[in-house]
Amino acid sequence: MIKKNWLADYADEENFMSLFYSKNFTPQGVNYFHYKNQEFDRLFEQAQHEVDVNKKTELYQKMDQMVTEEAPFVVLYYDGVVRLVSHQIKKLTTNPMNLLNLKTVSKTRLFN
Repeated sequence: MIKKNWLADYADEENFMSLFYSKNFTPQGVNYFHYKNQEFDRLFEQAQHEVDVNKKTELYQKMDQMVTEEAPFVVLYYDGVVRLVSHQIKKLTTNPMNLLNLKTVSKTRLFN
């Protein structure tokens, strides 16, 4: 049994599914659960070589379903993120990785 927190390194399904790939057992890899499923590994390896985005997504969805059904971990809590933003700030968006992207942000004048 372990207690671990983790945030994705990059926004791609592979980053999440690699946590359950059996060749990534700790201490050399990130599979702290020591989850092992030959079908999962086969799909993971197939996804690594797949160039069609739709087929790749389908493979990752199958892997996600397998992990969900077998539940090799228990989620105790999710981190919450709070942003306090002035009413003058417009177009500040959020994303699944909580990256701060200021490319579209603008500031309006409070008083004319």
